[in-house]
This record gives sequence, structure tokens and C-alpha cells, in this order.
Amino acid sequence: MTKIVLLALGLALLFAPAVLHAQAVVPNQSLSKRPSACGIGSQSVRVCANDLQSCNSVCDARALDINSDIAGCSTRCCTQYNVCLRLRGCGARIINCQ
Repeated sequence: MTKIVLLALGLALLFAPAVLHAQAVVPNQSLSKRPSACGIGSQSVRVCANDLQSCNSVCDARALDINSDIAGCSTRCCTQYNVCLRLRGCGARIINCQ
């Protein structure tokens, strides 16, 4: 019986430093600021900018057709770009469409 108690006590002393060290370890977390969802190069801004570029490309292509009415085409693209940014919570990045 004494041998079992001494064995248990010895094992407890053997593993105690590892257990105490494991509890004291701070997890590796970044202290850097999280990038803004509306910053330059963010997915939200890229998606809206790509939509704007595509819309303007359509306007340019339609301008080549002499029978096409392109009045207000670029303004519509700009307005859609601003709506896209607002829907994604990036209203501070809107542009002037005039």
C-alpha cells in the first residue's frame, strides 16, 4: 500500500510542472488590428469595382453601335457602384456620379 502511495506521489511530482506550465501558456493571438472590410483591396470593394468596370465596358461597347442609346449609361454604372458599396456597409467609399 505504501508503495502505491509513493508511486502516485512520485508521478504527481513528475507531471506537476508540465501541468502548471500548460495552464500558464498564453494562446498565440495576433495583436494586430483586423483589416477593414471596406479597405483598399478588400473583397467588398473589389466586387463593387469589378461590377463598375464591367458596366462601363458594356457602355463602351454600346457606344460603338450607332443605333444604341447610351444616354446616362455611365451614370447608371456609377449609381450601381454606390449602391453596391452601401449594401456591403462601405458607404464611406462612395463616389460622386455627376
